[in-house]
Amino acid sequence: MVPIINDLLSSNRLQLLMQDGVVVYKLIHEEKAAKFEGLGPEQILVYQAIEKAGNKGAWTRDIKTSTNIPQQMLTKTLKALEQRNLIKTVRSVSSKSKKLYMLADLVPAKEITGGPWYTDQEFDSEFIEELCKFIVQFVRAQGIVGLGSIGERVRISGISKVELSLDELELVLQTLVYDGHLEEVQTAVVMLTGQASGQAMYKVSRSVNPPNYFTEFPCGSCPVIERCCDGGIISPRTCEYMKHWLEMPDVEDIA
Repeated sequence: MVPIINDLLSSNRLQLLMQDGVVVYKLIHEEKAAKFEGLGPEQILVYQAIEKAGNKGAWTRDIKTSTNIPQQMLTKTLKALEQRNLIKTVRSVSSKSKKLYMLADLVPAKEITGGPWYTDQEFDSEFIEELCKFIVQFVRAQGIVGLGSIGERVRISGISKVELSLDELELVLQTLVYDGHLEEVQTAVVMLTGQASGQAMYKVSRSVNPPNYFTEFPCGSCPVIERCCDGGIISPRTCEYMKHWLEMPDVEDIA
């Protein structure tokens, strides 16, 4: 048994693990073992530490702590693994100056890349602005529309280079609600309009435009202004248009 174990270990077909203080063996798939061909113990140890970090990556300091490999040797080991395309470096939007290491075939987590709102580690405000305009135009055209329909329309349009989840779209919609561009429709209203309930529904906010008292002043466009005088047949005291204008609400009452 011992010669077989040693042979499998030398060919990288077995991985040593510690579970509850006991050494256990894990069989490595032949295809994966081929990746390890020619690697030394330190390189395999570093690879396993990076593999354990998953798509969130591992800092150099964390790899050094978990492997106890000296910094100079660790630097050479990381470079060798990169050259063999076993690992890659990525940078986090929260710390652009530091490099993270992860397996070469993994897609970095959204916490690292910033998700769809970031492009090349930079916040993509132009994309977000275009997306918001697109959503508002779609909601305006539909009248009242649900999150699912908005998500489907965004997907079909191709406005986003990456697929947006409903949770991500909901963040955009809540921002539009907060900014006063959209309103979230209550369930009772949705049922009256015949729309499906059970999900958030949205409509375009009604714009509040305060009256322009200067342009709406009745005397400015009155065709008989020249015959209007106090006490006359045509008089400001008896003018229905003037009365209506004077009774217009204040801007503060409308806002």
